[in-house]
Amino acid sequence: MIPLVVKDFKVELRRKFEILSSLTFVAVSSLISAYASFLTTKDILVPSFFIIVVFIAVFTSTTSFIREVDSKTIYGLKLIPTSPVIVFLSKTLFTFSLVILQGLVELLLLSIFSNDFNLIAILPIFVVFSFYVAVVSAFSSALVMFSEGRGFLIPMIVFIFTLPVVSPLLNMDLTTLLIETVAISLSIVSLSSYILE
Repeated sequence: MIPLVVKDFKVELRRKFEILSSLTFVAVSSLISAYASFLTTKDILVPSFFIIVVFIAVFTSTTSFIREVDSKTIYGLKLIPTSPVIVFLSKTLFTFSLVILQGLVELLLLSIFSNDFNLIAILPIFVVFSFYVAVVSAFSSALVMFSEGRGFLIPMIVFIFTLPVVSPLLNMDLTTLLIETVAISLSIVSLSSYILE
């Protein structure tokens, strides 16, 4: 599994423009959210942060199975002597790494721009939620990788799957979020072998 994740990181590092675009999105969205919190109330910082994490997951889904299809390497990936579940888990781990890295930059910039360093307290919820959206993002990428309408379908799938965790997320209920993350993750991983065959 680790060699597949390393391969994905090597490919991602070659795409410097995409990295710069993602970091620019994170910086601009942090600035806009912080500015909006000065105009209204600081209560919008946490919800806006999690919305941006969902957008990061949607953007990151293109680096998963969709990139393999676009690069015409998906069939080689299917032929390696590894189970489809391991391939899916490696893509999920890669997506999780990207979401965590960009989310941490987002959290840092949002704290600086809003001058509210209490946001660091949401770190445990953020890590669990990042894993949740990484699983959903990798799943949506695998599910629609051959579809012509994937640009529309991926955001819809990610947002629909995110709805069940909005309540525990906004209530900062880590236990419920963790239970829902484990349940959805196990369900999606069990389906992955059928999707990737």
